[in-house]
Amino acid sequence: MPDPLISVVIATRDRGRRVTHTVESALKNLSTYSNFEIIVVDQSADNHSQQAMQAYEDRPDVVYVRSHTKGLARARNLAIARAKGELIAITDDDCVVSESWLREICKAFRQYPGVSILFGNVLPGEHDSSAGFIPSYRRQQARVISRAIDKNDVDGIGACMALRKQIWQHLGGFDEMLGVGGIMQSSSEGDLVLQALYKGYQVCEIPNIVVVHNGFRSWEAGAALIERYWYGTGAMFGKHLKLQPVNTTLLLVMLGWRWAFGSSRVANSIGPNTQKLVRLKAFATGFFRGLATPVERHSGHFFVRPASNNRSGAR
Repeated sequence: MPDPLISVVIATRDRGRRVTHTVESALKNLSTYSNFEIIVVDQSADNHSQQAMQAYEDRPDVVYVRSHTKGLARARNLAIARAKGELIAITDDDCVVSESWLREICKAFRQYPGVSILFGNVLPGEHDSSAGFIPSYRRQQARVISRAIDKNDVDGIGACMALRKQIWQHLGGFDEMLGVGGIMQSSSEGDLVLQALYKGYQVCEIPNIVVVHNGFRSWEAGAALIERYWYGTGAMFGKHLKLQPVNTTLLLVMLGWRWAFGSSRVANSIGPNTQKLVRLKAFATGFFRGLATPVERHSGHFFVRPASNNRSGAR
């Protein structure tokens, strides 16, 4: 069976030439997997990444797209819309993927033909742990879920993610109001997972699909990261409470128990001080924002109603 074409999606913003480290790591997959393309969508305010990417302008397997849009979800949607592959592999512009990354992604989709979205392990790069941390995500064993009620056991992050393009199309892509740079600040990946589960698709996590994350943050920056992440998570749950009230209520009850007594793999990577009160406040604020924001029920996405042109006042 020939290997399917995989489209590697990398969204970047203001990383300068560092994005080429991610591109170079993806190109090293040629030693184990030859049928892939790389699509870089650049939303930078400056031209440094564009200049660095000129090194690949003669390579047909590397596509560079300059965009004046904003938001991680929007950049990923732009890239996937251009993708030729039936499988989409996603990583971030501060990551280095393993040389077997694409081979393992292909292997996982073949091993689990019912799976539509998968996540791998995100390991922290070298850093001084006394000065700060690198968000990461580790799972010891493979986990496949097919019920929305199990969503809280799958916390995979977009730094190591893959999906079938037809599922992305069926779900209407990532909700562009979610995710870094969006109004709701985070959780576009988790939102896509919930939408997939509610529509009967399977999602899995595979520990031998690995990337190394080099996104170092100081301890002082940790509070802002936690606040943004949980605000977006709250907004996501607020939206889904309107779309799927019974199932989402059960998920919220389980999430509350986990917040009080359990743990989160992402939160654990931040260190011993997971700032539960900061997380709770941010989640509640985002949750009520999500409840208050209109949702287009067919797509399951947030939308902002256009301002009224009625100048005569309310009636």
